[in-house]
Amino acid sequence: MKYNKKYLFAACAALLLGMQSCDLEEYNPAGSTPDNVYKEQAGFEALVNSAYAFWGGQFYGREDFVLLLNGGGDLWINIANCGYGRQMSKYEELTASVGQIKNTWNRLYEIINNCNAGLERIDQVEFKDKKLRDIRFGELSFMRAYAYWHLVEIYGNVDLRTKETSAESLSMNCYRSSYEDLYDLMLTDAQNAVDNLPVDPYPVKDVGRATSKAAYGLLARIALTRVSYCDSQADKDKYYKIAEDAAQYVIDNQNALKVSLYDTPDEVFDPDNNKTNKEAMFVVTHSTESSLNMQAKNPNRMHMYFHASYSARAGMVQDYEYGNDKNAKSGSMAMMPTRYLLELYNENIDARYNAWFREEYKLNTPKAYAWTKDQLDYFEKPSSMIGQVIQPGETALLFTKKKIADKRNLPYAVVDIDDTYAADGSVSKSANFNIHFPTLLKYEDANFENKGLPTNSQVGANDVITMRLPEMYFIVAECEIMKSGGNKEIAKARINDIRRRAAVPGKEAEMEVGVDKMTIDFILEERAREYCGEFMRWFDLKRTGKLVEYVKAHNPDIPLIQPHHAWRPIPQMFLDSILNPDEFGQNEGYN
Repeated sequence: MKYNKKYLFAACAALLLGMQSCDLEEYNPAGSTPDNVYKEQAGFEALVNSAYAFWGGQFYGREDFVLLLNGGGDLWINIANCGYGRQMSKYEELTASVGQIKNTWNRLYEIINNCNAGLERIDQVEFKDKKLRDIRFGELSFMRAYAYWHLVEIYGNVDLRTKETSAESLSMNCYRSSYEDLYDLMLTDAQNAVDNLPVDPYPVKDVGRATSKAAYGLLARIALTRVSYCDSQADKDKYYKIAEDAAQYVIDNQNALKVSLYDTPDEVFDPDNNKTNKEAMFVVTHSTESSLNMQAKNPNRMHMYFHASYSARAGMVQDYEYGNDKNAKSGSMAMMPTRYLLELYNENIDARYNAWFREEYKLNTPKAYAWTKDQLDYFEKPSSMIGQVIQPGETALLFTKKKIADKRNLPYAVVDIDDTYAADGSVSKSANFNIHFPTLLKYEDANFENKGLPTNSQVGANDVITMRLPEMYFIVAECEIMKSGGNKEIAKARINDIRRRAAVPGKEAEMEVGVDKMTIDFILEERAREYCGEFMRWFDLKRTGKLVEYVKAHNPDIPLIQPHHAWRPIPQMFLDSILNPDEFGQNEGYN
């Protein structure tokens, strides 16, 4: 999707950063410039596009959301348990003044304000094609619901705004809205998206626009989350029904919605499938043409954030196949799996592990490598191996979840699970071992080699899948487990649909589970195996009330976790900018 920068600037210039949710006394001495721009179809189209732009430019592809949504839970920890981004990933020194907290708040409200501006003006635009009006209405509704879902789940019951606000404001008072009102708007917007979005993006070439499958998926996700704010079982059942109906519709109408499961886990994140992924229900786009990205020189860095350090070890050099391990080597922005996550997989029957994690590195130089004393010492191998040779294409490194017997005497370097982690699951204190671990492969990017970029380039161009079809199966299963009179046979069937797809060939029967496994804890285990690294875990643990329990049980390197961490603090910048900060209030635990 292209972003017209002239109109995008006009859209963004009209925003009041982080303070859009206020009752404002507006003053506009310059006249209604945005109105003049947006009443033209070209200007309005740019306004709609701007609501999409921030998702890639600021969130899905950048480090803030990796720390906020993959960090802070049970599945990931900072590489070597380092302090980078510790405020979000480990809740250390998490205050209202942390930059990522402020930036996320500001950008989400910018999206909401752009959507409000478009929804207010849409009937003033003279569309050349009448159906385009309804489609853009659906897109703006989708984007507003999507942004509010992130905002409310990260910060709590913020102030609800459905009208555009501008920077020309003289006084402001802000008030918190109820979760009921906030979710009523989200559900209404999601339903409007369902009612108005087409199966194909319009124009068809604009991959990344919300379509019908995304609308149903968002409706299901929002309704399921709404349950966590209900007091009575009757109210919960109401939203379970909405969530299950929407998710089941997608499952039953895959051909019509043009979405389907791949046959094997290997295909899901194959870089060759990235731009036309048939399992994706919604993607945040990044382009190989830098001028089309909001962050022209730095669009998508996800390919760097889950790498183990491998280059300059046992003769290995950084290359296209094994990727950019710069962050891992520098101890900056990189995440490593917890021992708990790795041990959730039985790779003998579950193909997801070997499809989505790399353990083995084969010597990638044209000449053989002869072991040196410093490398042998680094990997605690015997000095008698000095001069022993590894040939090109032979295994040089193995960073594995297994326990390897006699590992120090093998002809290649081995860092096994007991080297990387202590028995209690905490990250090893050994600087030689705690940067070596199985690498998540979901964000591998083939565009570097295709464009001739250096292997240490940060400029990724893959799209980021933020909603995939298996989620619909998990939602149906969760609803059947948790609602009154639910049918666990249905839940079992939906879970086994995904587990059979995940099976090592010939192991499908072993991957199937029985009704006795149909508990919310098993759903969370299965979601971890399927969705690790995909920005969903923090939301899942929060929704199910399991955040503190699971972090305490499975991630000992986050000892500070407390119940109030289910929300992040309201930015101090925002509270300092309103007239009634005491009345609005800081989130509990952050005063």
